[in-house]
Amino acid sequence: MINKAFKIIDEKLSELLIKKGFEKIINENNILFVKEKNAYGINFNQTKNNFELFYCMLENKEIISKKVLSTWLFDPQNDTEKEAKDIAADFVITVADSSKIACKKNTKNGKKSDDDNNTTPLFLINRIANVFPELKDIIQEEKENYQNFRYVTFSRTNILPIIKEILINGKPKDKFKKLCTIFSNSYSAGNLDTKAIITIVFLNEIENVLARENIAATVSNELKIAMKEAYKLKGKKIKPEKIKKKSIFISDTLNASQKN
Repeated sequence: MINKAFKIIDEKLSELLIKKGFEKIINENNILFVKEKNAYGINFNQTKNNFELFYCMLENKEIISKKVLSTWLFDPQNDTEKEAKDIAADFVITVADSSKIACKKNTKNGKKSDDDNNTTPLFLINRIANVFPELKDIIQEEKENYQNFRYVTFSRTNILPIIKEILINGKPKDKFKKLCTIFSNSYSAGNLDTKAIITIVFLNEIENVLARENIAATVSNELKIAMKEAYKLKGKKIKPEKIKKKSIFISDTLNASQKN
C-alpha cells in the first residue's frame, strides 16, 4: 500500500510542480521536485508511519537546509487509497499556499518581518477551510469588509462553532484527525499569533477531560505540552510585556477569550 500511496501523492504534486518548472528527482529515501536551488520533497517515515512534505534549499545538489511543511499519519495495514488521496490533496494545497507566501516575501522591501519564516493565522485559517469549505465564502467576506483580518474574532466566531463538537467527540474521525494534524503542523511552524489561536482560542475551549486526552494523544508532542500549559492560564489575566510586542497579542487573545 505504501507504493500505491507514494504514487498517488507523487502524481498530484507532479501535476502542480512540473508545470511550474520543477524537475522531479527520485532516490531511495524521497522524491524531490527541484528548481534551481529550491526544492519540495516527500518521504515516508517507516518508524513513525507518516508521510512528510518538506521544503529545502540545495547546494551542489545536496540539501543544506530543510523545513517540514506538513506531516500525515498513514498506516499501511489499515489505511487505503482514500487516505492517500486526502494526503495528496493537502500536500498540493500546502505547496500552493507556501508558494504564494514565498512570492509575497520576494516582493517585500525593507526589513524582514518577524513572521517571514513562520506560519501566519491566515495560513492556519485557510488550511482549516480546506477541511470545511463552508468557511471559504465567510473568509472572503472578512477580507472585503475589514481592512485588517480579525484573526481572533473570526476564529472564535466562525471556526470554533464548527470544529468544537468534532474536537469533543472525535467524530467524524477523518475530520478530527485532519484538524489535529493541521493544528500540530501549524503550531510547529507558526508564529506566536498562530500558536495562541490554536491553544487559547480553540483547544482551551475544550473542557471535557476525555476529549482533551483524546486530542493530546493525536496531536504532536510539542502541541500536547503547549495545550497543557495554556489550559493552566484559562481564566487568568496576563499582563503584557511591553518590550516583547508579540506577548501583547497573547495577552489580548487571553483577555478576549475570557469575555465570552
